[in-house]
Amino acid sequence: MATTTTLPLYLTATATSLFGNSAISIVLPWLVLERTGDPAMAGTVAAASALPGAIAAFAGGHLIDKVGRRRMSVLSDIGSALAVAALAVVDAAVGLNVAWFIALGILGALFDVPGMTARETLLANVSQTSGVGLDKVAASRGMLFGLSFLAGPAVAGWLLTVLPSIQVVWITAACSALAALAIGVMPLLPSEVAASEDDSPLAGFTHIRQSRPLFTLLLISLGSMVLVAPLLSVVLPAHFVTLAAPGLLGLSLSAYAVGTMAGSGIYGWAFGGRRWAAWVVANLLYVVSAVLIAPLQGFWLVAAGMVAAGLGSGLLQPISTVVLTEHVPDALRGRVFGAYSALAMVASPLGLGLMAMILAGADLRAGAWVLAAGWVVVGIYALVAPGLKGYIQPRQEDAHADHRTTG
Repeated sequence: MATTTTLPLYLTATATSLFGNSAISIVLPWLVLERTGDPAMAGTVAAASALPGAIAAFAGGHLIDKVGRRRMSVLSDIGSALAVAALAVVDAAVGLNVAWFIALGILGALFDVPGMTARETLLANVSQTSGVGLDKVAASRGMLFGLSFLAGPAVAGWLLTVLPSIQVVWITAACSALAALAIGVMPLLPSEVAASEDDSPLAGFTHIRQSRPLFTLLLISLGSMVLVAPLLSVVLPAHFVTLAAPGLLGLSLSAYAVGTMAGSGIYGWAFGGRRWAAWVVANLLYVVSAVLIAPLQGFWLVAAGMVAAGLGSGLLQPISTVVLTEHVPDALRGRVFGAYSALAMVASPLGLGLMAMILAGADLRAGAWVLAAGWVVVGIYALVAPGLKGYIQPRQEDAHADHRTTG
């Protein structure tokens, strides 16, 4: 029998955790600047948590399969809440300095990524207990990602204007604590998880390597991350600095977030049972987006490209999550999702490094066209890779079941 409270509690946990993560990404650099007055130190604190985050994603996937996905989600959110709250406690007790910022930043990263991965692996359990189709649950989750990207930094910035920064730290810690509570009390049907034949932490990588479609999806995901990171962190900021219009950078990122929300909503309510059609549309949207952005002409063409990219992202995120959930054995799901997360965290710095090399010998517009060419290559590969269509498209009985739950 379906339980009506499961999905709302799951989405509450997802929303509060995402808001807490996006808020601390604004609050922590602000706090570093307040206490040290050194802009470079804010970047150092952020960079220091990157490698531990990738390690935590890999190790967290193994722990999810060992101790349970609900338990790991709760423990991770509690740990994240304590790491953030420690900023306020240390500040009151001895005062924050650079060493404390780096130590607590690393500690927070060690909890954040496994928590996100654990909630992702809970998708099938939430769908089973709530009676809501897997695609629709994933689409709802995707809409929250877009909303957090749009509203999280804005709300955090507003809070910093009306409250002392340490009080905002307590609010972000409370968000993680609320996420832990929501997952802890969320009703779930009991599920039997067969033990994996391979108990190794590397079993997730082994399974990916042995499955050609799964490996293909990983390559597409990593290719996308390599291209997205320099677009958001280098090309767009530099373009709007040239225009002396930093406010338009925020609007272009907001256009991406709105597109992501719309794309996930369209997938959940209009593409039931037609994943491959959504996959094709999403990859075409990415190519269109890249071609619109590459000329770097003013604001409106770039904004249109960002909306197209957001729509593509909103369609692709639920598909990837659902396909992995359906095809990866239950006992290996944490390690496979963890492997994906860990490699994605490595791909972003790789993309930034490659863009730095390009811009050392060419101008910004050339870099943007290189990204556009990259999107064309990734898009074509995503549409013609052998065996991928059958892997993505749901089985006929699954499509009928999902249509009944969404209709």
